[in-house]
Amino acid sequence: MILNNKVKFSAEEPTSESSSDKKDNSANNENNVNGASHVLSEEAAKIAALEAECATTQAKLAETHDRMLRIAADFENTRKRMEKEKQDSRIYSIQEFAKDLLPVIDAFDKAMSAIEQSHINFETEEGIKVAGIVEGVQLVSKVFQDTVKKHGIERLPGKDAPFNPAFHNAIAKIVDPIYTQETVIDEFMAGYKIGDRILRTAMVRVGSPD
Repeated sequence: MILNNKVKFSAEEPTSESSSDKKDNSANNENNVNGASHVLSEEAAKIAALEAECATTQAKLAETHDRMLRIAADFENTRKRMEKEKQDSRIYSIQEFAKDLLPVIDAFDKAMSAIEQSHINFETEEGIKVAGIVEGVQLVSKVFQDTVKKHGIERLPGKDAPFNPAFHNAIAKIVDPIYTQETVIDEFMAGYKIGDRILRTAMVRVGSPD
């Protein structure tokens, strides 16, 4: 009976963890937590470093992009300026020659005006004789006008155009309320320009409301 009681007591005795085992488990858990925290801290530091490096790279790329845009804009402006200078040089290189041509242009204008005012009857014998001459003068005048225009020489606005001091030299003036603004009513000598430069202002009579 005693033996049985001992056995029974031994079988029913609960197992318990020793205090040293508890300390070891607690230490291991703490080490695991500390290790995991350390790993997370290292990963967070790496991520932060990568983000900072990425932000720096993006800033450098944006700066490079802006610099390339400025270089491209400067290059385009330089190209346009050189193209304009080249064009101006081509046009204005004949400026003095163009001034020398103005009396020739005036002569053709007078010839054409005389033909228009002559009222020649080309059906008469005399008219038939001069018809070829008139046609020749008209043709030469047209070719000449087209040629000077091709080289940038153009006539300034004349009769019926609004008066412009930059274009017109008013040698006479008529005041009449029928005019709502200063207007060129007669042109004694045509004005011309080459490109944007005035070769000669037109000599005109102006009608003015006051």
